[in-house]
Amino acid sequence: MYIPNHFRMRNMDDIIELIRNNGFGILITADGEQPLATHLPFFYDSERHALFAHMARANTQWRHLDGQTVLVIFSGPHAYISSEWYQLPEMVPTWNYTAVHVYGKANVIDDEDKIREILDKLVAFYDPGSRLPEQAHDPFYEKMLKGIVGFRIDITDIQGAAKMSQNKPLEARLHVVEKLKERGTNGDYNVAESMVKELKRAGDERSGETV
Repeated sequence: MYIPNHFRMRNMDDIIELIRNNGFGILITADGEQPLATHLPFFYDSERHALFAHMARANTQWRHLDGQTVLVIFSGPHAYISSEWYQLPEMVPTWNYTAVHVYGKANVIDDEDKIREILDKLVAFYDPGSRLPEQAHDPFYEKMLKGIVGFRIDITDIQGAAKMSQNKPLEARLHVVEKLKERGTNGDYNVAESMVKELKRAGDERSGETV
Protein backbone atom coordinates (compact mmCIF):
# COMPACT_ATOMS: atom_id res chain seq x y z
CA MET A 1 0.00 0.00 0.00
CA TYR A 2 1.04 3.62 -0.36
CA ILE A 3 2.71 4.70 2.89
CA PRO A 4 4.52 8.05 3.24
CA ASN A 5 7.83 7.48 4.98
CA HIS A 6 6.88 9.23 8.24
CA PHE A 7 3.75 7.08 8.61
CA ARG A 8 5.42 3.70 7.99
CA MET A 9 5.35 1.24 10.90
CA ARG A 10 8.83 -0.21 11.34
CA ASN A 11 8.47 -2.17 14.56
CA MET A 12 7.23 -5.68 13.75
CA ASP A 13 5.99 -6.19 17.32
CA ASP A 14 3.67 -3.19 16.88
CA ILE A 15 2.41 -4.58 13.58
CA ILE A 16 1.66 -8.01 15.05
CA GLU A 17 -0.02 -6.37 18.04
CA LEU A 18 -2.33 -4.47 15.69
CA ILE A 19 -3.23 -7.72 13.91
CA ARG A 20 -3.96 -9.50 17.18
CA ASN A 21 -6.00 -6.61 18.58
CA ASN A 22 -7.96 -6.17 15.36
CA GLY A 23 -8.14 -9.71 14.04
CA PHE A 24 -11.37 -9.33 12.06
CA GLY A 25 -9.75 -8.74 8.68
CA ILE A 26 -10.74 -8.63 5.03
CA LEU A 27 -9.46 -11.38 2.72
CA ILE A 28 -9.09 -10.08 -0.84
CA THR A 29 -8.50 -12.26 -3.89
CA ALA A 30 -9.20 -12.14 -7.63
CA ASP A 31 -10.82 -14.88 -9.71
CA GLY A 32 -9.78 -13.44 -13.05
CA GLU A 33 -13.01 -11.52 -13.51
CA GLN A 34 -13.46 -9.41 -10.40
CA PRO A 35 -12.00 -8.94 -6.92
CA LEU A 36 -13.52 -11.04 -4.14
CA ALA A 37 -13.56 -10.07 -0.47
CA THR A 38 -14.69 -11.78 2.73
CA HIS A 39 -14.67 -10.44 6.28
CA LEU A 40 -13.18 -13.08 8.58
CA PRO A 41 -11.54 -13.54 12.00
CA PHE A 42 -7.86 -14.47 11.66
CA PHE A 43 -5.28 -15.99 13.99
CA TYR A 44 -1.61 -15.07 13.61
CA ASP A 45 0.74 -18.01 14.29
CA SER A 46 4.13 -16.60 15.26
CA GLU A 47 5.96 -19.93 14.89
CA ARG A 48 4.86 -20.37 11.28
CA HIS A 49 4.61 -16.65 10.50
CA ALA A 50 1.23 -17.43 9.01
CA LEU A 51 -2.42 -16.49 9.27
CA PHE A 52 -5.12 -19.11 9.86
CA ALA A 53 -8.85 -18.76 9.24
CA HIS A 54 -11.90 -20.54 7.84
CA MET A 55 -14.92 -19.64 5.77
CA ALA A 56 -18.28 -21.13 4.83
CA ARG A 57 -18.03 -23.86 2.22
CA ALA A 58 -20.90 -22.10 0.44
CA ASN A 59 -18.61 -19.08 -0.07
CA THR A 60 -17.15 -19.65 -3.53
CA GLN A 61 -14.08 -17.54 -2.78
CA TRP A 62 -12.26 -20.55 -1.34
CA ARG A 63 -12.42 -22.33 -4.69
CA HIS A 64 -10.06 -19.69 -6.14
CA LEU A 65 -7.83 -19.59 -3.06
CA ASP A 66 -5.35 -22.47 -3.12
CA GLY A 67 -1.89 -21.42 -4.27
CA GLN A 68 -2.96 -17.84 -4.93
CA THR A 69 -1.19 -14.75 -3.63
CA VAL A 70 -3.74 -12.96 -1.46
CA LEU A 71 -4.11 -9.78 0.55
CA VAL A 72 -5.56 -9.48 4.05
CA ILE A 73 -6.33 -6.02 5.44
CA PHE A 74 -6.52 -5.29 9.16
CA SER A 75 -7.82 -1.89 10.25
CA GLY A 76 -6.88 -0.44 13.62
CA PRO A 77 -8.12 2.69 15.39
CA HIS A 78 -9.11 5.59 13.12
CA ALA A 79 -10.75 8.98 13.52
CA TYR A 80 -11.67 12.15 11.63
CA ILE A 81 -9.35 15.09 12.36
CA SER A 82 -10.77 18.59 11.92
CA SER A 83 -8.50 21.14 10.25
CA GLU A 84 -9.33 23.57 13.06
CA TRP A 85 -7.73 21.30 15.64
CA TYR A 86 -4.22 21.98 14.36
CA GLN A 87 -4.58 25.72 15.08
CA LEU A 88 -2.36 26.38 12.08
CA PRO A 89 -2.96 28.30 8.84
CA GLU A 90 -3.76 26.54 5.57
CA MET A 91 -4.73 23.20 7.09
CA VAL A 92 -7.27 20.74 5.68
CA PRO A 93 -9.33 18.02 7.39
CA THR A 94 -7.84 14.55 7.40
CA TRP A 95 -8.21 11.09 8.87
CA ASN A 96 -5.78 9.52 11.33
CA TYR A 97 -5.64 5.74 11.15
CA THR A 98 -3.66 2.55 11.59
CA ALA A 99 -3.76 -0.35 9.15
CA VAL A 100 -1.79 -3.44 8.22
CA HIS A 101 -1.72 -5.16 4.82
CA VAL A 102 -0.59 -8.79 4.83
CA TYR A 103 0.45 -10.51 1.61
CA GLY A 104 1.00 -14.23 1.30
CA LYS A 105 0.34 -17.53 -0.43
CA ALA A 106 -2.92 -19.25 0.49
CA ASN A 107 -3.22 -22.97 1.18
CA VAL A 108 -6.70 -24.50 1.41
CA ILE A 109 -7.17 -26.98 4.26
CA ASP A 110 -10.04 -29.40 3.69
CA ASP A 111 -9.06 -32.14 6.15
CA GLU A 112 -11.47 -32.21 9.11
CA ASP A 113 -8.79 -32.88 11.73
CA LYS A 114 -6.70 -29.98 10.48
CA ILE A 115 -9.76 -27.74 10.35
CA ARG A 116 -10.37 -28.64 14.00
CA GLU A 117 -6.83 -27.50 14.77
CA ILE A 118 -7.57 -24.14 13.15
CA LEU A 119 -10.77 -23.79 15.15
CA ASP A 120 -8.89 -24.68 18.34
CA LYS A 121 -6.37 -21.91 17.61
CA LEU A 122 -9.11 -19.37 16.98
CA VAL A 123 -11.18 -20.31 20.03
CA ALA A 124 -8.14 -20.43 22.33
CA PHE A 125 -7.17 -16.93 21.23
CA TYR A 126 -10.56 -15.22 21.07
CA ASP A 127 -12.40 -17.16 23.78
CA PRO A 128 -9.86 -18.53 26.28
CA GLY A 129 -11.44 -20.93 28.73
CA SER A 130 -14.18 -21.97 26.31
CA ARG A 131 -15.37 -25.59 26.51
CA LEU A 132 -15.94 -25.70 22.75
CA PRO A 133 -12.78 -27.74 21.96
CA GLU A 134 -14.03 -30.44 24.38
CA GLN A 135 -17.31 -30.62 22.46
CA ALA A 136 -15.72 -30.68 19.01
CA HIS A 137 -16.68 -34.31 18.38
CA ASP A 138 -20.33 -33.91 19.31
CA PRO A 139 -22.69 -34.76 16.40
CA PHE A 140 -23.86 -31.15 16.14
CA TYR A 141 -20.34 -29.79 15.79
CA GLU A 142 -19.35 -32.60 13.43
CA LYS A 143 -22.21 -31.51 11.18
CA MET A 144 -21.18 -27.84 11.39
CA LEU A 145 -17.59 -28.78 10.61
CA LYS A 146 -18.62 -30.13 7.22
CA GLY A 147 -19.92 -26.69 6.29
CA ILE A 148 -16.59 -24.87 6.51
CA VAL A 149 -13.21 -24.85 4.79
CA GLY A 150 -9.98 -23.86 6.51
CA PHE A 151 -6.95 -22.15 5.06
CA ARG A 152 -3.47 -20.95 5.93
CA ILE A 153 -1.71 -17.91 4.50
CA ASP A 154 2.08 -18.17 4.50
CA ILE A 155 3.12 -14.54 4.86
CA THR A 156 5.54 -13.09 2.33
CA ASP A 157 5.20 -9.39 3.18
CA ILE A 158 3.65 -7.20 5.88
CA GLN A 159 3.16 -3.46 5.55
CA GLY A 160 1.92 -1.28 8.39
CA ALA A 161 0.78 2.34 8.36
CA ALA A 162 0.18 4.54 11.40
CA LYS A 163 -0.91 8.01 10.30
CA MET A 164 -0.90 9.91 13.58
CA SER A 165 -0.11 13.50 12.54
CA GLN A 166 3.64 12.83 12.75
CA ASN A 167 4.21 15.47 10.06
CA LYS A 168 2.74 18.23 12.23
CA PRO A 169 4.39 20.35 14.98
CA LEU A 170 4.37 19.01 18.53
CA GLU A 171 1.92 21.59 19.88
CA ALA A 172 -0.52 20.88 17.07
CA ARG A 173 -0.35 17.15 17.73
CA LEU A 174 -0.94 17.63 21.45
CA HIS A 175 -3.98 19.80 20.71
CA VAL A 176 -5.38 17.10 18.39
CA VAL A 177 -5.02 14.58 21.23
CA GLU A 178 -6.97 16.92 23.53
CA LYS A 179 -9.73 17.44 20.96
CA LEU A 180 -10.05 13.70 20.31
CA LYS A 181 -10.50 13.03 24.02
CA GLU A 182 -12.98 15.90 24.23
CA ARG A 183 -15.08 14.59 21.33
CA GLY A 184 -14.94 11.02 22.63
CA THR A 185 -16.75 9.22 19.81
CA ASN A 186 -15.96 5.71 18.56
CA GLY A 187 -12.24 5.30 18.02
CA ASP A 188 -11.29 8.76 19.33
CA TYR A 189 -9.74 7.57 22.59
CA ASN A 190 -7.84 4.78 20.84
CA VAL A 191 -6.44 7.20 18.25
CA ALA A 192 -5.51 9.64 21.01
CA GLU A 193 -3.65 6.85 22.83
CA SER A 194 -1.88 5.87 19.61
CA MET A 195 -0.84 9.48 19.02
CA VAL A 196 0.58 9.74 22.54
CA LYS A 197 2.47 6.49 21.97
CA GLU A 198 3.98 7.92 18.79
CA LEU A 199 4.91 11.13 20.61
CA LYS A 200 6.64 9.19 23.36
CA ARG A 201 8.52 7.08 20.85
CA ALA A 202 9.67 10.18 18.97
CA GLY A 203 10.75 11.78 22.23
CA ASP A 204 12.71 8.68 23.23
CA GLU A 205 14.44 8.58 19.86
CA ARG A 206 15.43 12.25 20.07
CA SER A 207 16.62 12.63 23.62
CA GLY A 208 15.40 9.87 25.88
CA GLU A 209 12.62 12.13 27.14
CA THR A 210 8.94 11.22 26.98
CA VAL A 211 5.87 13.34 26.42
